[in-house]
Amino acid sequence: MQTSVRKIVRLAVIVGAVSTLGACASIPERAWANGQALSSSRAYRAAASGDMSVRTARELKSAASPLRLRYREAPYSPFSEWWY
Repeated sequence: MQTSVRKIVRLAVIVGAVSTLGACASIPERAWANGQALSSSRAYRAAASGDMSVRTARELKSAASPLRLRYREAPYSPFSEWWY
């Protein structure tokens, strides 16, 4: 009786471990497409070839942020418009 309980517990642990590893192995299609889009961008190729400029870092950061879709940064102009 005691050995059968141990076998059942071991089997449950093995099945649980295998099922959690299976979830890590499956990649959703959207995540796969996002990775392909990032790796085909100009900024990714520039960073992979060693370009560590501020422009490249900004492009990589904006490409990774889902909240900044189609957002372009404007250059900073401190004294461009005065409203008073």
